Amino acid sequence: MNRRFTLFVVAGLAALGLTTQPGRTDSKQLSPERLDLMDQRGYFTPAFKAALHDLVDARTALKQARAEQAKLTQDLPDLQKQAAETEAKTVALRQELAKYDHPEEIDFDALQNRMNAAAAKPEEQIALAQAYVWTYPASPHQSEAQQYLQQIRKKRADQAQAAKDADTARAAARAELVQRAQAKDLSLNEWRDFLRDMSQDDLVKLIGRPTSQTGDYWTYSGDWILDATTHQKVGMAINFNAGRVLSVSEAPHAP
Repeated sequence: MNRRFTLFVVAGLAALGLTTQPGRTDSKQLSPERLDLMDQRGYFTPAFKAALHDLVDARTALKQARAEQAKLTQDLPDLQKQAAETEAKTVALRQELAKYDHPEEIDFDALQNRMNAAAAKPEEQIALAQAYVWTYPASPHQSEAQQYLQQIRKKRADQAQAAKDADTARAAARAELVQRAQAKDLSLNEWRDFLRDMSQDDLVKLIGRPTSQTGDYWTYSGDWILDATTHQKVGMAINFNAGRVLSVSEAPHAP
């Protein structure tokens, strides 16, 4: 529709009293319903009616477009926020999927962290290294995982051997101490360490019944302890508490 024809239509509408003056609201505004009413009264020719409808449709479409644009402008911040949130979720999902694409890398990082953790238990380290070796035979970290496995196995073997050697040494020292006790060849301090918290039954099995006893006070007469002052062997006195050795001392010298 050209501008000249539009002006013609508007002029015609003004003549029919169907337009409103600027700044004024009229109950007889231009609308499809009012056009139909005027048409029923025979005011319009078919060509004029078609032009009027085109004009009304154009104005209606323009009004609707402006309303949609205003709503879009109003909703734009929310849409931008939704787009940003969607993008963030997409990035997080990609990162999560990357873990499943290369699980051997994630598991190897976990293995390294466990091997370097000071508080890690050897049993946990061995289990993790062995699982990695079995699960990822084609991994580029396979040799490193095997080295970890050998390293922790050797460490455990060394610890076990050290504990075994310590137990053997303690058993040998204990056996030697028992022999010296039975041979009455211990100093007072050695007797105290050796008999500390020993039960009465174990004491009897080790060195026999006392020469005399008064309640929880037992005396072993004879050459049991080397006196540090006289350099003579003296007897041994033992006090018990609840049936266990509480203290060891030299027995009183006979008058």
